[in-house]
Amino acid sequence: MVFNKKLPFLTVILCVVLSSCSGRPDEQAGTSTVTSTGSGTETSTTTNTSTTTTTSGSPVGGATSSVLPEVNYPDPGPYQTVLMKDGTELMQGRFEPGKPGGALVRVSVGGDGPKTFNPWVGQDSFVIELGGLMYRGLLQVDYFTGEMIPDLAAEFREEPDHVTYFLRLRKGLKWSDGKPITAQDVVFTWNTLVAGGYGNTSVRDVAMIDGKMPTITAVDELTTKFVTAKPFAPFRRLLSEPIAPKHAIEPVLKGADGRENFERLWDTNANPRTMVTSGPFRLSRYKSGERIEFTRAPNFYMVDKAGAKLPYLDKIVYTIVPDVNVLLMRFKAKEVDVTIVRGRDATDLLKDESKLNFKLYNFGPHIGSSFVVFNMNNRDNPKTNQPYVDAVKSKWFNNTKFRQAINHAINRKRIIANYFKGLGDPSFSCFSNTSPWLNKSLPAFDQDLDYSAKLLQEAGFVKKGDELFDKDGNRVEFDLLYGAGGTYYPALAGMLSDDLKALGIKVNQQELSFNVIQDRMQTKKDWHAMLFALTDDPLDPHGGANVYRSNARLHIFDQRDMDKSGTIVAKDIRPWEKRIDEILDAGAVEFDKAKRRALYDEMQKIIYDEAPYSYLVAQKSIVGCRNTVKNFVPTPLSQTIVGVHNVEEIWKDPLAAAEKAKVPSAS
Repeated sequence: MVFNKKLPFLTVILCVVLSSCSGRPDEQAGTSTVTSTGSGTETSTTTNTSTTTTTSGSPVGGATSSVLPEVNYPDPGPYQTVLMKDGTELMQGRFEPGKPGGALVRVSVGGDGPKTFNPWVGQDSFVIELGGLMYRGLLQVDYFTGEMIPDLAAEFREEPDHVTYFLRLRKGLKWSDGKPITAQDVVFTWNTLVAGGYGNTSVRDVAMIDGKMPTITAVDELTTKFVTAKPFAPFRRLLSEPIAPKHAIEPVLKGADGRENFERLWDTNANPRTMVTSGPFRLSRYKSGERIEFTRAPNFYMVDKAGAKLPYLDKIVYTIVPDVNVLLMRFKAKEVDVTIVRGRDATDLLKDESKLNFKLYNFGPHIGSSFVVFNMNNRDNPKTNQPYVDAVKSKWFNNTKFRQAINHAINRKRIIANYFKGLGDPSFSCFSNTSPWLNKSLPAFDQDLDYSAKLLQEAGFVKKGDELFDKDGNRVEFDLLYGAGGTYYPALAGMLSDDLKALGIKVNQQELSFNVIQDRMQTKKDWHAMLFALTDDPLDPHGGANVYRSNARLHIFDQRDMDKSGTIVAKDIRPWEKRIDEILDAGAVEFDKAKRRALYDEMQKIIYDEAPYSYLVAQKSIVGCRNTVKNFVPTPLSQTIVGVHNVEEIWKDPLAAAEKAKVPSAS
């Protein structure tokens, strides 16, 4: 779920979404059979490096299963520009002309809905997806090639010095209120919102080089000049950041409590009519816990090959359901057009493709990560002068051997077999199994409870009967948080609790809404352990800087406090965190691919050894889509947006099989 055209940094997957069937997966083209093959027999040995029990001959990300052929639609070629008589420059669509009208029905699983509609504030993938319907950036990802291509910008030029970039906006662009989109909006977005640390600072975390932000100036009414402090390899990927309407937002920032008011701007209580947008759709209605409606925007700058205005759809509707089972029921009842499908449901659904007039699409392995993470924050809350995390538990969580013991106790094969029905692979790296930057030299390993027990003993823990105690006599017990609404996290929490029970560790499972988890993680900072997930940037390794850098806003395992300016100053960095910071700085300015790979291989090895995250499994991404949805041409890279990367050109065929998707009543 993420219609927006950006993949520049890691984003939070709504906790129910990842594997529970409502998040970033997708899938492909139809055969009538599903096959699954095991990875073969493996023997467990102990390596001499990094105290790791490994699986011989099994590199990270080795294939274990297959389901349906992966999507492989041909590249339609670049977008063309249509010059109108008044000089307006419109973007021409790439697919066959369709018919206007109709609604595309989607589903959001769990919780009451989004926390905000402000894309510069939101931090989870669902808010970013909704923001992508309403706001556009200078460049966008081409989901066929992975290249960055023009969007709001008509022209993009990178100078040979690799520090200077020029971008010219399309002529005639307008905000939804009719005011022109100009270079001043671009300058405001970058110099004020991004550099000023307003809202979500992820782009700033990634864009900063040696502590310096790029300088952005307006050359003329439509052209902006970007200059980075040094040559910055991934910079062009950041140019998909949505551009903000200066005339609508600047007065909010200049008023009293501007920073706090910006956090509340266009939240879920806002009147949709007050939102000034640039994308193909506008928010028209939101009812908490029930539905979100978007309607076609009047001033969008695309036309189809026949010259008709885009988008085709009158509406996009999200219905909010409590769990994945309700989602599956509604999809079978033809009340949902496009949805993620759990691998465990794929076999049965394949039997119903013809009868229910849909098709399953396989996008390949998921391009994100799911993991267990412990709260390693060992600081005091300045408001209470008490530790954020209980001091006893904090000692455990900050012990590398404790974290490694947990990592080696996880039975990933059981997760794949029992939950995903064999349609997945173990994960051991902070990069997804499909990433071209994956360090394949990191050894995979099977569950090894004996090895885990040995690590715990070396760390001073003692098992008495069926219970584990630390050296001071404290029973080892912690709370494990996970997102409500899905079936994956409860199942995973149960299996993980069983695994750790064998070591004498008691796990207290807590299922919470995503918004509550986000508050616990970033505001209260009082949690113990968490099951979590992030979407990945599969094309550039620097995309994780907003997570792995020590002063990043999503440095989940040790979230540091921001000052009033929105800046995080990390003063108590662990030596290995410092080395990761150095690698990210060096990798950002390195253009030699081999040298860059060596740096990111080292970063992966550090995270593998220190185990701040215990990575779990990479499931297959499968999406079901009604045959009434036309111009649905998914690609593996578009799995984060369930294949709807060309939402402007999606249309509904009213004559396709008496199937009209039932748009839920707006009562």
